[in-house]
Amino acid sequence: MKRAAGFALALAWACNTDSSAPHLARGNVLVNTGHPEEAVAEYREAARLAPRSAAPRERLGDTHYDLGRKTEALAAYREAAAVDPSSVTARIGVARLLADQGDLAGARAELTAALERAPTNLFVLLSRGNLAARAGDRKAALADYERAVHLKSDNVPALYQYGLALLEDGQVPESAATFDRLVRVSPGSPQGYYGRARVLAARGEGTLAAEALAEAVERVEADARAQLADQGLKGEALDKAVRQAADRSLAQMQEDPAFSRWSKDPAFRRTAWQSTSF
Repeated sequence: MKRAAGFALALAWACNTDSSAPHLARGNVLVNTGHPEEAVAEYREAARLAPRSAAPRERLGDTHYDLGRKTEALAAYREAAAVDPSSVTARIGVARLLADQGDLAGARAELTAALERAPTNLFVLLSRGNLAARAGDRKAALADYERAVHLKSDNVPALYQYGLALLEDGQVPESAATFDRLVRVSPGSPQGYYGRARVLAARGEGTLAAEALAEAVERVEADARAQLADQGLKGEALDKAVRQAADRSLAQMQEDPAFSRWSKDPAFRRTAWQSTSF
């Protein structure tokens, strides 16, 4: 009862200070309770009432994207960026949609603009690096990943992407050192061991690569569970999402061409995939 009264007071206060706030709040509730169509109407009204606010336009873009309406989503994100050029969220939204369209240069430009506003944003920096890698610009990708590691030396995604970029650049010892560091920083994460397996495969050391893969496989499910639980999933929904995420990760590992030379080697398969159904 106290919690409901507190929410009502907060909503009433919002109504008195910002006429768009109740619509934004209702839109968020509708999205969270599985009513995205109704949420779209609330976000549109919030945007109408707050012509200089990026927030309702960003949420409108998010909701359109989740509904598969990419044209509408792009328009909403672009409007948010026009209203507030400092909006990193709007730039990320535009970049995601441009990347979906295959416009990697345009997407990278949007993320560069976002980094001008938020130069220490790791997500934006890693995302730009990923786009550079997709575009075949390995040096640019490597530079972004290196910068991310310098910003936060214990960040698992940053270390992982940096290690892979070093390996693809032919800097095998440096890549090995990066993955060793990742294992020390986060021994429960599969990424460090998987990176080690990639390095060992590049060196032609199949037996050791299989052992490192087995270490990675052993950690996949627990890592997926921890990350999904942090997103708020619980119970059967969490269990289902964990199984799906783990199956995807394991399939990607097995299909990685880095290990193709041992794909028919019984000893390699037995060691690497012994705890899976493969």
